[in-house]
Amino acid sequence: MLTAALFLAALAAIVNADHRITLRNNCDFGVGLTLSNFPHNGVDYMGAAIGDIAAHTSKDIIVPTRLDLMVLRMSTSHPKFQMEWRVVSAIALRVLAVITTASEAVLAFGEAACSMTEWTFDSANIGGQNDYDISNIQGYSVPQQIIPDSGCSVVTCTSSGCPCDQAYRPGDTSGTCGGTGPVDQATRVCGTSGYTVVYCP
Repeated sequence: MLTAALFLAALAAIVNADHRITLRNNCDFGVGLTLSNFPHNGVDYMGAAIGDIAAHTSKDIIVPTRLDLMVLRMSTSHPKFQMEWRVVSAIALRVLAVITTASEAVLAFGEAACSMTEWTFDSANIGGQNDYDISNIQGYSVPQQIIPDSGCSVVTCTSSGCPCDQAYRPGDTSGTCGGTGPVDQATRVCGTSGYTVVYCP
């Protein structure tokens, strides 16, 4: 009986573990970060303000379990972009306005280009694992890569036309690479609790 109780306690600790995301900026320019909680459902992010990530530096953030959608919009030039949290048990990191010339950015929906990295943590739909992807649906703004801590698939996108099994393409809300492939082929599933996002890999 005691052994079963210890096993269940250990299992609960694993399932409820926080997640670390290392944000590593290999770019030759800094990336500015701002946070705000919206709409305050679920668990709030209680860590220190993220602030700026200077060129060629990195910073860790800890994402609590049961955190509702956290959208991190990184900008060096636009004050309205911020972190938002919504009810979907997921996290997304957005990068905006870091491409140095407008001709380098690919716009979608008439909005500023916005490359994203997205996660759903501890999803009951996939056995308590996490899914993750790179999304350029709102436009491409920066080369990036997601590296899981333990042996799961790395995804990398370094242009607006990167392969559909690596990222969602600008303007493609179907998730099928414009109808040419299966739905969500850019998404990966992994059980690790830590990830590294590399800008300019």
